[in-house]
Amino acid sequence: MKTGIYSKDEKKIIFISCSGHFLVHTLILIFPAIVTPVSREFGLDFAETIKISFPMYLIYGLGAFPFGLITDHLKPKTSFVIYFGGTFLFSFLASLSRTPLQLQLYLALLGVFLSMYHPMGLGLISTNIRRIGPALGLNGIFGSLGLAVAPFIAGIINFFYGWRKVYSILSVLPLGMLIYTILEKSSTESNIKKSKKLDGGNGEQLKAQTVAFFILMFSMMLSGFVYRGQNIVLPTYFEKKVYFLFNILKGINISNISGSKTLSATLLTSLVYFISIFGQILGGRVADKYELKYSYLIFFTISLPFLILMFFTDNILLLISAVGFVLFSIGMQPIENSLVAKFTPSKWRNTSYGLKFVVTFGVGSTVIYPVGYIQERFSLNYVFLLFTAVILVLIMNDIFLILYTNRKLSKLVTRNN
Repeated sequence: MKTGIYSKDEKKIIFISCSGHFLVHTLILIFPAIVTPVSREFGLDFAETIKISFPMYLIYGLGAFPFGLITDHLKPKTSFVIYFGGTFLFSFLASLSRTPLQLQLYLALLGVFLSMYHPMGLGLISTNIRRIGPALGLNGIFGSLGLAVAPFIAGIINFFYGWRKVYSILSVLPLGMLIYTILEKSSTESNIKKSKKLDGGNGEQLKAQTVAFFILMFSMMLSGFVYRGQNIVLPTYFEKKVYFLFNILKGINISNISGSKTLSATLLTSLVYFISIFGQILGGRVADKYELKYSYLIFFTISLPFLILMFFTDNILLLISAVGFVLFSIGMQPIENSLVAKFTPSKWRNTSYGLKFVVTFGVGSTVIYPVGYIQERFSLNYVFLLFTAVILVLIMNDIFLILYTNRKLSKLVTRNN
């Protein structure tokens, strides 16, 4: 993604925001990649182990709204110093955990600071960057890099040193960004005038705009439920059903056979999320050039058949299906974030993104309980039937959003190039 279209100040904003996005998705996805070794050490089953992460994921979502309100009134540099400092501290403390309760506590506190990122990062871009679509696409690419790197690095570090070292080593990332942000003399604020595209209009228009945003919120809630669910399930699902890489590793004379099984699953999970980067590139370009509401529907519709196939397939076909699903279900994020910007006033942009991530990550965190129930009563692959039903409802809601905006907001939601 080229950045030549941006000024020097815009590039500074993009660098800080992209670094923060990479970090948040790296740290939030460590735990799913180490579920097996953690469960083995603490003597817990799968359902009990994933519940350790529930407070972190819940707070990660619910904290987005209050931090959206707070960061609307703080300087961006101050917000990012707090963010990087808090994530460093509690990532490191998580590595010192000696009981499931200690680990749960430190992860929950880590979730508090991770919840800051999305409202302040996306709010900063959407109110200070002239071409929002490509900037959100680039930001999404770094988020996808975090998704891809987390399972890979966690698997490698766990294989050689154990799961605790995953947290201690990766805590160096926020520490480095904290030092950089403090030493950076210029702030992350831009001199570019904030966009007022949607701040005007009469009361009826603003009311219709708000209704459209809440219709979109329902779709984002459903999307967040599936997003968090597949984040949690995918490494373990691959460990059970994608065995070709494990067979290769097993053929090599290594002593850590159980570790190599986890390693193979985390490597493949990283591959899936790495390929999703291309979806973010596509989504960013689509958001910049095409009608957002139709693009949003199309991306989810294309992802649905791949999700269904994840229930029926295994081994290489399952890997291909997962790639197809993640490519479009994550690739839609620049489109979704652009829709939020279109439906909300710039002065409340951090707050509006905070509301978005309350429903996507907060409600999405509850997926841990149906996933655990389904895995115990049936098998893990039936989780993907649940996800299929959720995406079907999401698609119907997207159609309703299109019908509503075509009737009420056609002048507001058309692209203004």
